[in-house]
Amino acid sequence: MKNKNQTIIIRTFSIILILSSAVWIILTTIQTGRRDQSILYAPQIGFLLPDFELSGLRGENYLLSSYQGKPIVINFWASWCKPCEAEMPAIQNMYRKYNSDIVFLTINNTNQDNLTDVLNFINKYQLEFPVLLDNEGKVNSLFKIQALPTTFFVSSNGIIQEIIIGGPMSEVLLEIRINKLLETQ
Repeated sequence: MKNKNQTIIIRTFSIILILSSAVWIILTTIQTGRRDQSILYAPQIGFLLPDFELSGLRGENYLLSSYQGKPIVINFWASWCKPCEAEMPAIQNMYRKYNSDIVFLTINNTNQDNLTDVLNFINKYQLEFPVLLDNEGKVNSLFKIQALPTTFFVSSNGIIQEIIIGGPMSEVLLEIRINKLLETQ
């Protein structure tokens, strides 16, 4: 009788455990379906680049997905960032050399910068490439930017090939990475 009661208790417990697990799986699946799908994009090598839209200095809108089909270099920076300042001439030179083959976008961390300082920085280094303004820090958050500068090298199909956190990157290293990106097309 004792073994029979133990067997019943074990079976009952097992059934309750299985049913609870099934309910948990169903509930978490429903919740996952309601989440913002942008969280599925991880800003990591081998993953699809998260899409975003930002305004440039002249108010023009830049939608990242509109550049699909071309390799992209995205650089996050701020005017107060000394390594950003040191690598900006190299980025400008690479832009002049490769802008017909690669899209260059720089994203100023405007929510932690001053627009006057940004404009002075652009004029000082005579930057010709698009400078996008992340006024609310949403794109920096989406890309989980922890340090400036941070540069993403993205293939023509939107897959992140390389991420360089910190800097400054020399012109030689930047060109090596750009050539590697062009080879993967």
